[in-house]
Amino acid sequence: MWKSESRGCGRVEPAIRQILSPCQIRCPINEDIQRTNVLLSLLPRDLPAARDGILQIGDYLYEKNPLFTICGYVCGLCELGCNYSSKGGAIRRRLLKRFIADHYQQHLEQKKPFAGLPERGRVAVAGGGPAGLLAAFDLSRRGYQTTIFEAEERLGGALWLIPAYRLPHETLTSTIDNLVRIARIEVRCHSRIGCGELTLETLKELGFQAVFIAKGSPSPRMLSFAGEKLQGQNLCGVMFGHDFLYEVSHGNIVGNYFKNRRIIVIGGGNVAFDVARTARRLGGDTSLACLECEDKDSPDGIPADEDEIKGAWEEGIHLVYSRGVRRILGRNGTFHGVETVRCRQVYDERGFNPRFDQDDPRIIEGDVLIIAVGQGPDRDLLCQEGLLDDSGHLAADPLTLQSLNLPQVFVGGDMRRIGFMVEAMQDGLVAAESIDRFLRGVDLHEGRQREYQAQEIPLRRHYRQEPEICWIPPEKRLHFEVFEEGFEIGEAIDEARRCLACGPCASCKACVSIGMLETLPVVEVDEQRCCGCGICVTACPYGSAQPRVSGEKVVSSTDRFKCKACGQCVVSCPSAARRMVGDTTASKVQQVLNKLAGREEQP
Repeated sequence: MWKSESRGCGRVEPAIRQILSPCQIRCPINEDIQRTNVLLSLLPRDLPAARDGILQIGDYLYEKNPLFTICGYVCGLCELGCNYSSKGGAIRRRLLKRFIADHYQQHLEQKKPFAGLPERGRVAVAGGGPAGLLAAFDLSRRGYQTTIFEAEERLGGALWLIPAYRLPHETLTSTIDNLVRIARIEVRCHSRIGCGELTLETLKELGFQAVFIAKGSPSPRMLSFAGEKLQGQNLCGVMFGHDFLYEVSHGNIVGNYFKNRRIIVIGGGNVAFDVARTARRLGGDTSLACLECEDKDSPDGIPADEDEIKGAWEEGIHLVYSRGVRRILGRNGTFHGVETVRCRQVYDERGFNPRFDQDDPRIIEGDVLIIAVGQGPDRDLLCQEGLLDDSGHLAADPLTLQSLNLPQVFVGGDMRRIGFMVEAMQDGLVAAESIDRFLRGVDLHEGRQREYQAQEIPLRRHYRQEPEICWIPPEKRLHFEVFEEGFEIGEAIDEARRCLACGPCASCKACVSIGMLETLPVVEVDEQRCCGCGICVTACPYGSAQPRVSGEKVVSSTDRFKCKACGQCVVSCPSAARRMVGDTTASKVQQVLNKLAGREEQP
């Protein structure tokens, strides 16, 4: 079987300006999506024969993203940037990653810890969510003794708020436990920094030379109307989405907890839909009301993912669009409904600024109200540790995440801005590099501001349609088992082959990393022969062949950042002015295909 290694000539060259596939640019951690798609496409269709290759791809993914086994279930952000979206539907990258993850999870248990003992210094990480985990992992890999201080009894942070029907708890537990084991991270649970004796000053006294604060956003946002907080949010029967999902994940709310009860969920984001679909699985007659309208293409469209909306509708959840809660209704201290009015507009040129039609009221009766309109960070910690500026905002460098008030402190994750899981992971990696530079006395900014340019969609005669995602029928999935069916090996290979590999070879190098080629081929142009006819420009599906002025005539040139060495410009040139230089032998390709098929090489 081939061996995928990201070293030597198989490594992608770093550059200040890079042309990449748009999916990789959309991914906050710039995962090498094209490369792993290409590697997947080369697997044999026989699972036992492909197993070694699957594990090698998993090792490559794990190198940069030790949470990829979780991302395969919950993160498809890269698909929003896919060039194929407008042609046949985005490549199902999340399901491709889940395919690798499902086969890699058992192998993860056998991965060896980092070699050597940490000796470069001690770093404290406050918070064991995605940002804290990635920071601790990367710092440990760099040789630092890293300790995570976690307020709860287990690591994972907001990942535990993702319902088990989307992310199996055994996958979450195994991924985190193995990350801690492999990276030799010390973990101190039930340790809340900023509370009692554990402060930034005491951490310094304990010998920690730098601190990364990534405590998430545990404070729920209160429901308001016309700029005023609504009364009644302390009624019996009113709770917040964050607290509700926490209780469910900890097993404190189980079974038919909401049987024969009417549940009203307020909010239009993915968390609100997680809340509503969880309540439905607990037996509740569930309605979800939001300010936004049904049309996702509208500026006021509902922000939740299409799959969440479709799933909620199929599962019998009542969706009430364009309604704002004007009053929370209670009787004898107990919640019994909400009074809503029609929302005419959610955003204007200044941003979020809802406008209502007060003459269009509607009462929605219910027994339980769950408010899921967002959450925020622990501002008490930021305030008491002097991490805010005079205007009350977090004082941190957005590029390095270094505090502007305390240079040994770095702040990231949802404490810096509420975002997706992978954006918190990005902050963890950024903080790890910044802390490493800080402790080594190196400039924190140099070489880190990069410019990425997305490659346009390659020209094809035909574009293939995306495969349909298979879900268990609605009437059979009102439970907490995963209802989305993953890819079989043949389906994964077919979907990986649908990828257009938009990005240039220089930013992928999959063929070099597995030994298919020793070096990337280069297309050279003989300017003496070139007649400047422009046929190569028309023939090139990647926009690499371009005309340029050379002396007194126009000749063809090749943009090496865009060139895929497909050879179409070479065979179309009537003047034979173009030629391929480098390792282009067909025997190399056949050797790799023989290895992938498990056949011996022919002499």
